Amino acid sequence: DWGRSAYTDTLSRLKENEVLYTGGGINTAEAEQPTIIEKHGIKIGFLGFSDVGPEGMQANKTESGILSANNPRFDEIIQNAAKQVDHLVVSFHFGEEYQTKHNARQEYLAHKAIDDGAKIIIGTHPHVVEDTEVYKNGFIAYSLGNFIFDQQFSSNTMQGMLLGVKLGRSGDITITKNTVVLNSVFQPDQVIKGQEEKIKFQTIKPE
Repeated sequence: DWGRSAYTDTLSRLKENEVLYTGGGINTAEAEQPTIIEKHGIKIGFLGFSDVGPEGMQANKTESGILSANNPRFDEIIQNAAKQVDHLVVSFHFGEEYQTKHNARQEYLAHKAIDDGAKIIIGTHPHVVEDTEVYKNGFIAYSLGNFIFDQQFSSNTMQGMLLGVKLGRSGDITITKNTVVLNSVFQPDQVIKGQEEKIKFQTIKPE
């Protein structure tokens, strides 16, 4: 919202405080590289794309910015990242605000990312919780809704999904869809525990 100089400053503040980020970078090369965290011998990679951000804020060779879902190398970026990790999480800033059901564009991008090697898709932007889906060998949460945000005009915008994900070495995923409720000053105030679900993936037949 405040332009490229403010974006660059944000990245530097995050680095100073050792906060990892994805979805952009100081240049194209950094924006396209997955952020990788290794725990208990498992490498988990994170990529982020924006489908609704300003086109003028895309990262380039010499300037900081976001990684756009319209990037012509979209498939290659995800495939390269997937090769470096055991599980790849791809976040998308996409969809329509205040809609509780995902649209065709969201589905297209999420399915495409899983086809390219992603394991988990996390959506943001609609400000309300949207539906989830199991597609092939991946899990999609189309929108987590709000976590901290000043939109008290509806109950849907005053809560979000606090998603719990357990990744097994064999590739299994266990999901818990917790609900976080905001208080009158927009702080996460209450967590309503969801039921743990073991994801059953579709059987993919060779073509």
